Amino acid sequence: MPEFGFPPQPRSNNMSLLIASLRERADAVRVQAVTGRFDDVTRELDGNVDGLMQIEKSISDLQTYNEAIALSEARANVTQSALEQMRNVAQSLADTVDLLRTNGTTRDFEAVSATAREDLGSVVSGINAQFAGRPLFSGDDGSGSAITDSATIQTLGVPFLEAQPDAATAYANIMSEFVNPGTTFDTSIYQGGAGDAPQSEVGPGERVDYAVKATEDPLRSILANVVALGAAFDTTNGIPDAQRRQIVEMASEGLRSDISNIIAIQSRVGSAEERIANVKARNAASEASLTIAFNNLAGVDQVESTLELTELERQLETAFATTARLSNLSLVNFL
Repeated sequence: MPEFGFPPQPRSNNMSLLIASLRERADAVRVQAVTGRFDDVTRELDGNVDGLMQIEKSISDLQTYNEAIALSEARANVTQSALEQMRNVAQSLADTVDLLRTNGTTRDFEAVSATAREDLGSVVSGINAQFAGRPLFSGDDGSGSAITDSATIQTLGVPFLEAQPDAATAYANIMSEFVNPGTTFDTSIYQGGAGDAPQSEVGPGERVDYAVKATEDPLRSILANVVALGAAFDTTNGIPDAQRRQIVEMASEGLRSDISNIIAIQSRVGSAEERIANVKARNAASEASLTIAFNNLAGVDQVESTLELTELERQLETAFATTARLSNLSLVNFL
């Protein structure tokens, strides 16, 4: 080693290698400090990553189920809102008729009929409710509306009430054509699929069926009763005047039954919502446990990594400063 002169070249190379090594380690520790995971898990586990991969897949599967759960929750909530909308229409109309039973005038009943014709639109809107572009009440056919429009339904229903020997026969006719399979409701009103909507898979082996179909009796019935009430005091049709009041009263009683039956459907959907909530809670607990297991294998202490990163940055600054001083040496400085 010379007594005088510039530092030998190998010393400069050693500094470069040291700086490169510090940089590489700092980059790795920086990733660990941010993510809380080893930058190279395979190296840290000596290649034994099978268990880690299984845990990671289980977490990924649960996250996929969580997406299905979120969609199921939202879909069920919209279904409940649509059913509530129909139930409120039935409740309001039945309550109004009750108020008019004793002292209601013809004009009052004409107003109720007019309201019923307007409210039919709300019932139809509820049955045609959609979620994410797919109708909720159309069974396995997601291509269009569950039922036809309210004006068509009202027009289809009126002839079954006209020119009948008595109000009971008229009312029985329209209920038959709307509720019985293979009649007007099925041939001219319902537009959905013949099958039921698919169940939702919300967990491993856990399927939930909460779909409601427009062909269920309570929904057929509420349409028939609202149509009957809307036609009862519409003087543009051929219903005998002597039968109009009785049709109103029978339709009102029918709506009372519809309210109870729709509540039963809501209860059924509510039970499915409870199952979904239970699965959601179970999945969340499983995901938390799996995440802990994953972190035990692949995780690092972020506080320790941050402290190590600070120390590495200090060492790099010292190395850079030392290199700069060495590179600025001249023969005059050295002497």
